[in-house]
Amino acid sequence: MKRNSNVRRLKPRAGLTGRDGAVDFAVRTAAVNEMAVAAAEDHVYRVIELVGTSEESIEDAISSAVGRADKTLRNLRWFEVVRTSGHITNGAVAHYQVTLKVGFTMEGGH
Repeated sequence: MKRNSNVRRLKPRAGLTGRDGAVDFAVRTAAVNEMAVAAAEDHVYRVIELVGTSEESIEDAISSAVGRADKTLRNLRWFEVVRTSGHITNGAVAHYQVTLKVGFTMEGGH
């Protein structure tokens, strides 16, 4: 197979697997961030799944779930929206439902 003379082959760069190094940059950045967090306090987190609901908005559904969790759990740290859904009545959104993963720091263990 004849190579087109207008196409130059990229020179491989040491330690980079992505075309522009983005893959390795993301991996290195994540590793550095994980080491910094681990070195800071070596937290252990528990992750639970919650479902918040609201007739008003997605944001209210999230706030409802986090607010309720805050009444019974300590050390809430973060949440991640896993799924957003809702109910339709007469062609309009009638109800929002948001599934969240919520992380909180475990106590003790040191």
